[in-house]
Parts: sequence; C-alpha cells; structure tokens
Amino acid sequence: MKLIFFDEAKNDGEYPHYHIGGVCVDEAHLGEIEGRINAVAARAFGHSGLVRGTELHAAEIFHRKNHFKEWNDFDSRISLFDEMMQILTVPEVMLIDVQINVGKLWPSQVPEEIAFMFFCERANDLCKARGCLGMLIGDRESDRVAEKHAVTLSGYRASGTSFEFGRDIHNLVDSVHFTHSHLSRFLQLADVYTWLLQFRNRNLRSENFRHRAIFDIWARDDISLAPSKYKEWPRSE
Repeated sequence: MKLIFFDEAKNDGEYPHYHIGGVCVDEAHLGEIEGRINAVAARAFGHSGLVRGTELHAAEIFHRKNHFKEWNDFDSRISLFDEMMQILTVPEVMLIDVQINVGKLWPSQVPEEIAFMFFCERANDLCKARGCLGMLIGDRESDRVAEKHAVTLSGYRASGTSFEFGRDIHNLVDSVHFTHSHLSRFLQLADVYTWLLQFRNRNLRSENFRHRAIFDIWARDDISLAPSKYKEWPRSE
C-alpha cells in the first residue's frame, strides 16, 4: 500500500497556473520519512509535537509569517527548505506534479476539477506500475471541498475519468481522506513540494537573492525533485 499525500497551489489574477503536488510513500517507509521530518521540526522548535506552532508551511517559512514571524535570519529559514528538499529527494519519496495552464482553458472548464482528475490518473498509474494499491490524503480546507473530492474519486473508480482518453481507476482504494495539515508531517512535505512547483514557475528568471537562494539548493547535485509522474495541460507552446 502506498499513501499519496497532496496539496494544491491555486491560480490567481497574476498567476494563471493551478498546481497539485503529491508525495507518495510506501507503508514500509512511513516511519522513516516521518522521523526525518520530525527531526527538522525538533531542530527548529525544540520539539516535534503535532501542533500549529510546529507546522512546516512553506509560504510562512519563506515570507516570515505566523510562528516564523520572529525568524529574522533568512539563512535559518532557507535551511529549513534545504532539509525538506533533501527529504523530497530520497528514493523512498515519489513525486507527482500536475500543472494546469488556466489561461488556455475554455470558460466552462474548472482548473481544480481538471487538476484533480489528472492527479488521480497519475497516482493510479504510479501504483499500477508497481503492482500495489494507493490511498489519497489531502489537506482539509472545508467539508465542501472534502466531499467534492471524495465524490469525484468515487465516480472515477466506478466509471473511469473524463475526456476522450479517460482511464480506469482501479489502484486507488476507498475515499479521499482529509486532515488538517498541522496534524500531518506528510501533508507538510506535500505543501513544501507544491509551493516549490509554483515558486519555480513564478520566479525562474528572477535575480532576487531570496529567490536565487532556493534555486541554488535546487541546482545542487544532491537534490533532485524530478517527479515520478507528471502532467501539464494544456501544454505551453
């Protein structure tokens, strides 16, 4: 069994792309990976208890928000990204990257729905290729969103995904499960990965030293965030 934790980065008026990033971990490696993330939290906060005050939330780290407000030293905050990117690199963590280019959609198409469909396909493909089952776990934003995703996955499992070349979904089991991100180190890892996906798209050509600090980590030989499964749609020209 593989557990697939995912998060979303939404489009806005200045950024016409919608992302879903997923981290997939086999049940045999859950304890090891969770221990590594807990160690990051313990070094940062003095303990690794699952409370809001120890949540590793990428946007808050980078922009010095909430419980990172007093972290004035930029290098200390960047070191957290370094540690989390090292965890994202290990072979026991497989990555799924879905990007929807919202500006190319028809007015009737909903980015969130299309992104989730492609994410289900790619997660199913990953599990199918490895001869196993998988379960999706997401960040609980609201009961409405949780129910919507659960009902959607149920439909895909029963009838396949949409579009002309839709796929059968037989390797994802049960429903989509949701919990609050501060209660799951794995969702925090998925948050960092998804934030990094949109960060790269937004800032790849930036010369800002804060942006380059992230890209300098990304460029190191010991860091690889290449996804196991990927979908960009519609493709950029």
